[in-house]
Amino acid sequence: MEFLLTGLGITILVLGANWLIEGASSLALRLGISKLVVGLSVVAFGTSLPELVSSIVSASKGYTSIAISNVVGSNIANVGLCLGLAALFRAIPVKKSTIRSEIPFMILSTLSFISLFLKNNYLSWNDGVVFLSFMAIFMYYLVTSARDVVEEEMEEIKEQKSVPLSVAMISGGILALWFGGNLAIENAVKIARNFGLSQAFVGLTIVAVGTSLPELVVSVVSTVKKESDILVGNIVGSNIFNILLILGVSSFFNRLTVDVSNYTMDLVFLLVTSILVFVFSVSRKRISRLEGVSLLLVYSFYIYLVVSRG
Repeated sequence: MEFLLTGLGITILVLGANWLIEGASSLALRLGISKLVVGLSVVAFGTSLPELVSSIVSASKGYTSIAISNVVGSNIANVGLCLGLAALFRAIPVKKSTIRSEIPFMILSTLSFISLFLKNNYLSWNDGVVFLSFMAIFMYYLVTSARDVVEEEMEEIKEQKSVPLSVAMISGGILALWFGGNLAIENAVKIARNFGLSQAFVGLTIVAVGTSLPELVVSVVSTVKKESDILVGNIVGSNIFNILLILGVSSFFNRLTVDVSNYTMDLVFLLVTSILVFVFSVSRKRISRLEGVSLLLVYSFYIYLVVSRG
């Protein structure tokens, strides 16, 4: 029963994220914001909302290992699973601005998180202040980079939903996210207790993959529609939001710790997958099918190690 309720909660999370993404993206495009910026901000924030809600709920209820492992597992899944799978459909071109600015910022955010966590093996509110400060810098960059609107993208504004419908979808999405988050976390914890699993295992696998479903859907759809700006921007932006915003906010609700001893392995994979995105993007200004296979293999190996650890 707990598996069904966890699945239902995650499904509601994904539906809520989709409603919010559609509504918020429509409003953003009506305001004349370019697709790249929409991917880095609105869509990335929207697809990160399941992680945000799950982590805040977990931290506030004392399940801090799920809160932090959800972010780590989701970021690894975003690159290894979502980006890797998307690249199988078609080679993904990456813009110079993304390689020069956004991807390095994602790596910097990852390094900041790892260094602060390893210092005491937990994250406290003052670490959250550091994350949110970096988040403010990233948001400033997004705002300043949105000044110039690509002319051909203005045609898409005519196809967007009406403002009242967009607002209704945003409101419904937020309610669904909160309800689904509570339902998923409560039952995920019951699963961990019933099977003697660590909270970190549940956070790194069930919750992480479940809350990464919006990124997976956006990645595949964006690839099929050849919207590489939104695809790469969504993955990179979502990973930045996950660390800086989600961990930053969650650390104010509780001290974030993990309940497994060899957590360094997870942090290594988090850093490696982030660096791989940069290496693959720099090599040919695109992520090829072969590189997509490599990302999927790295993710598969990581899941194998997590399952073996239990």
